[in-house]
Amino acid sequence: MRYRTPTLLLGLALLTGAVPLAAQPAATPLRLALVSQWVIAQHRASGHSLAPELRHALDAGVVERPVFRWQHGLIQRRALVWKPIRVLPADEAAALGGLGEFQLARVGPPSGGGAWTTVEVTVPSGRPDGVLILEVGGEIAPVSQVLETLALVPPTGGFQELRLVRRALVPADGVLITRPPFGRPVGLPAGATLRGSGGVEFLVARSPVEAIENGGLTANGPADLSPVRDAVGEWREGDRVFIRIAASTLQAGAPAILFGWKDRIYREGGPDLETPRSRARLPGPFVH
Repeated sequence: MRYRTPTLLLGLALLTGAVPLAAQPAATPLRLALVSQWVIAQHRASGHSLAPELRHALDAGVVERPVFRWQHGLIQRRALVWKPIRVLPADEAAALGGLGEFQLARVGPPSGGGAWTTVEVTVPSGRPDGVLILEVGGEIAPVSQVLETLALVPPTGGFQELRLVRRALVPADGVLITRPPFGRPVGLPAGATLRGSGGVEFLVARSPVEAIENGGLTANGPADLSPVRDAVGEWREGDRVFIRIAASTLQAGAPAILFGWKDRIYREGGPDLETPRSRARLPGPFVH
């Protein structure tokens, strides 16, 4: 019996596993650092820029012991912030300029001395023009609800901090903060767009504060019971940050992203107060 050469080579490849018959698209990683705004304030250099020591702290400076404000290059593990992360489905992502059906393959939490959360996303095969929309935040929580600092972290080093603005007067004025209804899907207001740099663009959705009683059911699930007896209105919907990245940018290696989170409280009869408690000049170690 004679075999055609291409058929023979394909059969050998299948037996050895060298060429899968239906290869799955590779998961592409994106690195996120989610920290308390206290960490950002700790590493503000003169002129309000982010100090170089912060980069070391993110890469290898996370420690279990207390960290004082003057100890640059270190992050107490309790100062890391935990946020829900999801890939928007195609129909929901389309409202923000997304294209294609991406899949969230894995979320790797910070480990060892690093502060990085690794998000692995499967890029749809056959869609080189695909655009991913990733959502970070939106949980019901009493702390770390408001995004205060947003910066890109290129692999070459340094930080590119992006301004957060409520009203963009010019197209490049900064990343827009919108005010969508509580717990609802987010779309782009008329004339608005996602903004960023290096192929990574953002939109921040900050819903108006609504009082949530202990154990109350919300659009995003139940609010946990507060340890404070008879406490009302301590639980809020955290900011939802939407990240838009083209598949080509993601596969080429998008810059890492740094988020700094602070607290928000509600004042009865008045507007919500975005209170930067974490900015306070604390004399002692970090206290969450």
